[in-house]
Amino acid sequence: MSLEGWHQDEFTTTNRQFPQLYLRITTVDYNRKDPVFWIQALTTLVKYKHKQRRIPRYYSELEKLHGHLTATLDDVYIPVLPVCPRAKYDKQGRTLSRSWWLQLVNMDDDGSTPDLKVQHWLDRIAGHERIQQSEGLREFIESEVGFRPQLNKKKVSKPHKRHSATIRQEDLEPEFWVLNEQIDAFRLYLGLLQPCLSRVLREQKGCAQAWIDLASVWITYGGMERHPELFIVYKHIAKACQQLHSIELLQQIALSETIGEEVDYQIKNAVNAQSIMTRRLSALADYFSSRKRTESSLRNVERLKSSSNIDRDQANDAIAELEYARRVEHDALQRYERVDSHYDEDLEKRYKPQTASDMISSIREYAKSQLILERQKLAAWQKVLSHVQQK
Repeated sequence: MSLEGWHQDEFTTTNRQFPQLYLRITTVDYNRKDPVFWIQALTTLVKYKHKQRRIPRYYSELEKLHGHLTATLDDVYIPVLPVCPRAKYDKQGRTLSRSWWLQLVNMDDDGSTPDLKVQHWLDRIAGHERIQQSEGLREFIESEVGFRPQLNKKKVSKPHKRHSATIRQEDLEPEFWVLNEQIDAFRLYLGLLQPCLSRVLREQKGCAQAWIDLASVWITYGGMERHPELFIVYKHIAKACQQLHSIELLQQIALSETIGEEVDYQIKNAVNAQSIMTRRLSALADYFSSRKRTESSLRNVERLKSSSNIDRDQANDAIAELEYARRVEHDALQRYERVDSHYDEDLEKRYKPQTASDMISSIREYAKSQLILERQKLAAWQKVLSHVQQK
């Protein structure tokens, strides 16, 4: 793929500009504890020396990139990095794709599809205008020896501290509190889903065990059966029970890998979004604290003006303190306005639609998997019925 072919790429349309930075996972090497992602990078950004290149990056380097972006960008929503993917293989040792249930009906699929969750994460990182300007991201793409970020201590975001300024509900727009409640409610209900999903997974495992136990009984009894037709019927029903055992286990895995993993991921992302709301409050508290300092400095200057005996050095110090306090207040106000507006835009235009898209996709994939596997169950019983009807 080349830069000249971007206008024909599946990610672009005639009504949409092609991305300034495009990262695509071409292959994944799972044969190691720390999987290696081969990433094709294409860009038109001026700050990049290489406009296109293919780079290998360990999953641990993706973790470093996520940590670096979170630490250095104080006004950008950084999605949580999906958990490290693990390879799955069929009985012939071939790698299964993430949507392995599709291979059950399409045997031509070679299972080489890269991990989609990590790809979606890269898409969202590369597609964010402010993240594109990150030196850490540029180093991640252009480094020849892997990604070893060197954090500038002055730029690293400091842990949030408590402030003396109190934030009242009327200090912020009603939309802030509505969004805060939505995120909190979403995280809460996802938390309620987890034990329910765990119960379904346990029940499916138990059901699978019941089918294999039933198959064992049919085999044992069938071995003693002297009636030739019944012997054949018992043989077929035992085989169907064994198939249902395998299918139930596959249904359990499909539930865990679709809705189960997505719920776990979205809980982490909701916590991430809640921390963003906290940072918005923290920036406002910083501004209120700086404004109080300015007001205190101004009162001090006013007292000196009204004093009959003014000490020149004390007056100069008070004026200098007032000027400094005003600069700090101005900087704090600018930072709050930047952080608040950028986070608000990211949460509304990125977090919320991306979350909805991910949840819909996971449910759709779960439904597909169950439909395919239930058809296999039906086929197993149809085969038993066909043998019985022939008798």
